[in-house]
Amino acid sequence: MRLCLPLLLLAVATLCRATSVIPPSFPELVSEADAIYRGRVTDLQARRATAPDGTAIIKTYVTVAIDRTLKGAERREIVLEFLGGTIGDESMVVTGTPKFNLGGAEYAFVQRNGVQFCPLVAMGHGRYRVLRDPATARDHLARDNGVPLTDLAEIAVPLNTLPAPVRAASASSAVARALTPAAFEASIVSEVQRPTVRARVN
Repeated sequence: MRLCLPLLLLAVATLCRATSVIPPSFPELVSEADAIYRGRVTDLQARRATAPDGTAIIKTYVTVAIDRTLKGAERREIVLEFLGGTIGDESMVVTGTPKFNLGGAEYAFVQRNGVQFCPLVAMGHGRYRVLRDPATARDHLARDNGVPLTDLAEIAVPLNTLPAPVRAASASSAVARALTPAAFEASIVSEVQRPTVRARVN
């Protein structure tokens, strides 16, 4: 059985803050995060849960072993709680929620974990992947859709702006220009040290 829930219905369960995602700027992304971690996914589990209104739901719990804390409380690991997942032949699908793989190296901009249906700032805009170019063995940053992040300004671009084939082609040509983890972290640390910007109004 496959259950698809639009974001509007999720709001009824008081699990999301808005019915649409407005891409944040880089300063907003950093400011709105309760914590920012770099880590590696060590466990993925889908389990049944109950929403505040008593509705039966499925949640996916993503365990991340933390290598570096760039903002927020220091910790060794964090378990991120996402609404949706698959148990046997039953699925709850939440469009736009990031999908993780065991062993994946990630930057997570965490916001209201365990409270909102996606514990990341602006859903997929709050997750960045560390990928390695097999040709050069160079690590680089990629957005949730797999497209390399070549400039911080691209964070404010919607993830679905281009068709999938175009995204794939642009990803191939942008790998060499993509930000390195060190450059990304330096930008985050610099932004964390700036005066706090006012949160966006959605």
